[in-house]
Amino acid sequence: LEGDRFRLFYNNPSGANYAIHTDRDGSLWVGGSGGLTRLKDGSTAAFTTNDGLAANDVKVIIDDKNGGLWIGAYGGLTHYQNGQFTGWTEKDGLPSRTVRALYLDADGALWIGSYDGGLARFKDGKFTRYDTKTGLPNDGAFQILEDESRNFWISSNRGIYRVSRDELNDFADGKISRVNSIAYDKSDGMLNAEANGGRSPAGIRARDGRLWFPTQDGVAIINPREIKVNSQPPPVIIESFKIDNELSELPALTGDSGMTVKPSQNNFEINYTALSFINSENLRFKYKLEGLGDDWIDAGTRRLAYFSHVPPGEYVFQVIAANSDGVWNEQGAALKITIIPPFYRAWWFLSLSVLSLSGLAFFIYRRRVSRLKREKKNQEDFSRRLIELQENERKRIAGELHDSLGQNLVIIKNRAMMSLAERDNVSNAFEQIEEIAEAATESLAEVREIAANLRPFQIDRLGLTKAVRALIRKTAAPNLKIASRIDDIDGILPPEMQINLYRILQESLNNIIKPTANLIVA
Repeated sequence: LEGDRFRLFYNNPSGANYAIHTDRDGSLWVGGSGGLTRLKDGSTAAFTTNDGLAANDVKVIIDDKNGGLWIGAYGGLTHYQNGQFTGWTEKDGLPSRTVRALYLDADGALWIGSYDGGLARFKDGKFTRYDTKTGLPNDGAFQILEDESRNFWISSNRGIYRVSRDELNDFADGKISRVNSIAYDKSDGMLNAEANGGRSPAGIRARDGRLWFPTQDGVAIINPREIKVNSQPPPVIIESFKIDNELSELPALTGDSGMTVKPSQNNFEINYTALSFINSENLRFKYKLEGLGDDWIDAGTRRLAYFSHVPPGEYVFQVIAANSDGVWNEQGAALKITIIPPFYRAWWFLSLSVLSLSGLAFFIYRRRVSRLKREKKNQEDFSRRLIELQENERKRIAGELHDSLGQNLVIIKNRAMMSLAERDNVSNAFEQIEEIAEAATESLAEVREIAANLRPFQIDRLGLTKAVRALIRKTAAPNLKIASRIDDIDGILPPEMQINLYRILQESLNNIIKPTANLIVA
């Protein structure tokens, strides 16, 4: 500008100019779609990503506190110092690639605004991101201006919002989990809530402290000193309560009265609001259901809380609200809610179920114990019977050896002695020899019978099943018919037990069936 006329000073051959900045050395820096240009003392120097820029689409240039430059572009953030470029992109932790605004505060922290990635702080090599999830009303940050009270005023596509720099720092330091911000739009006097950005500067702070922001319909001018803060917290009320989308009558919200949800009712919703004559559409709400969770749910401007399939129990619904200046009514409103359990979850049913299961378990236990006792008694009886059988068998064998085999051996001995006494009587000798042969034959038969009784040959030859069947057929009398059914039991019992079982059956048949047959005959 010379006098009242403009003249062409520099024509950027690489494309459009988005940012112009004069540094402390008097150099003029021009940023545009083709990179960065430095003009000084009639000389021109161009820089691109080949020289170290993070991106070529430069949108904003500001000074740093040590004489260098911060350069924001669509694609990354760059710092220039002593002829060296250092860049950061999203790969390096930059929260958003669409950098539109830069602001260096008095503490040396760099604040970065983006088109749709929220606000970021860069300090000590670490990025901290702020967006709608952490309390901002919008994810756009086209220009960042600071007032005398350490508040940031930030423009976006949906108005201008204010947030405390100290609160942003507390969030970055982990002292708080959310930030409070105040949004301004057409309801506060703006002709158009959509602010402009993508060119630098997208807003200025004038010498008188007023803030100027370009919008789609003229300039929005803010005097922070004249902004009146509404210090009155808004009263909070619960308007309605619906169960399964049917309206229920609210009780008097005093004392211990409350709402009751029956077992067959799965869903309920609560409508709430706050009373304010100033920017009522910007009222903010938080609620929680004590007993289900202790954390507050930030509902923003939403005035409805919806719950589905809440477990049985007693709960207290609490809701608090803040006015458009962020002043909270911490007392809020509360409503007691009782979820009645179904009968199968009631205490009496659970107690009865526990008692029934305990009784069933005791019955099963007693039955098991009784069965084990019977099995033990049967086993003891079987063992006693087996011992008795073995003792009887021992006595029988001893008797047979003494009475039968022993007598035969005595006869053989005597006959042999008589033959030796009359050696010259040949006829008598032959007679004695015949008697000896007959006694020996009887002794051999008795020995075979004793051996067979010790281990019945039928088991080895026929197997246990066929041996038992043969035993039954042998035992049957002409005048007594015996019916039997025997499963295949071969290979089930060890050899000794097979013999014992065979003997027990043999003894039983001899002691029961044969006397019965004789009785029938008699």
